[in-house]
Amino acid sequence: MKDSRLLLAVAIQLAAGTALPAQERYTPLMAIIDRTGDFLVGLFERPLRPDFATVVPGSGIGAGLTLSPRCGTGWCVDANGVVTVRRYWDAQGTLSYGTRTTRVAAYVARRHMPKLDFFGLGSASAEGDRTVFSLDGRLVGLQAEQRLSGWLAVSARAEQLWPTVGSGRSSDLPSLEALFDEADAPGLTQQPKFARYEASLRLDIPAGRSLAFNQGGELRAAYAFYEDQDLDRYSFRRLDIEVRQRFALLGALRRLTLHGRLSTTTTASGTNAIPFYLMPTLGGFDLPQGPGDQTIGSDGTMATLRGFTNYRFRDRHLLLLQAEYRIPVWGPIDLSIFGDAGKVASSRDDRDLDGLRRDVGVGLSLMRGPDTALRFDVGFGGGEGARLFLTVGRIIAP
Repeated sequence: MKDSRLLLAVAIQLAAGTALPAQERYTPLMAIIDRTGDFLVGLFERPLRPDFATVVPGSGIGAGLTLSPRCGTGWCVDANGVVTVRRYWDAQGTLSYGTRTTRVAAYVARRHMPKLDFFGLGSASAEGDRTVFSLDGRLVGLQAEQRLSGWLAVSARAEQLWPTVGSGRSSDLPSLEALFDEADAPGLTQQPKFARYEASLRLDIPAGRSLAFNQGGELRAAYAFYEDQDLDRYSFRRLDIEVRQRFALLGALRRLTLHGRLSTTTTASGTNAIPFYLMPTLGGFDLPQGPGDQTIGSDGTMATLRGFTNYRFRDRHLLLLQAEYRIPVWGPIDLSIFGDAGKVASSRDDRDLDGLRRDVGVGLSLMRGPDTALRFDVGFGGGEGARLFLTVGRIIAP
């Protein structure tokens, strides 16, 4: 630590053109660096602190405030708000009560997204048909979670959603309604309010002792019912199953991660449609719907097909398979090599391994202990050029 402070002090002196030869002459500057570092660490450990995060993929990095006291058990209030450089914003608050095994929470959220991509439905959608739309989402909800053991938890939630779709803001891309209609993008012309009811379970497979081959795994299964409360046209059910398993492979701290996800939707009747903005997506990052959403993701990232842009494919059904190998490189820097394969489909019969979209790539991660603070991924092989993706942890400061 002392050496790193000395190097930083030397760099500052060199940049100022006043470098001095004797190490003891740097002591005052090293003390200033120490005090600055202590101030930043203390600032980001306070209950009310600055927050740097993205609202949704493609929104850019935003800044805001977070209120997140370390409550443990009993009553707790959490809230945060973020505004990005591209004028996306997100605000949410949660009131919860927890014990060692139980948590009950009420929450409210509002998210404004002025520009989201839409290419049409299905795996055959063309990159040249790229359009944009805006989405403003409001929700209130209740959630309860019960931990049955150290490795199994069950939860349920009920939410009220008010989505609003509008024209996208872009100087070089058309708005969605210019190329697509209600038949191509269900839910474009009318957006009812929805009630969502979901039950889920989460299984945590513990890692083996020390550097055992088994490095732990997770499984999540959720079943949700979306009820159209205004038009009786868009009610549907959705099943999500996600699994991740990690292995120690070819050396200490080197890790292989396998990740899979299946999402499928069904309608109550043949006349009902599924709104395009509530369909699962592939390509880049998926679109989270609110604070109640819980996904596992791959190794330090929620990215899906990294050889394609965000939300590149969407339809009623989704299949995603991922594998990546992580190698510590230097200090807090890790290198990952990954491969992705997946597809979307309009029919259940097409949920197979035929016609998968594939990509490979590399990633660099800045680690903060065991957690990923920042991660850069470059995906190739999707047939649409190289793609760069940034994953930002909830806290990226020291």
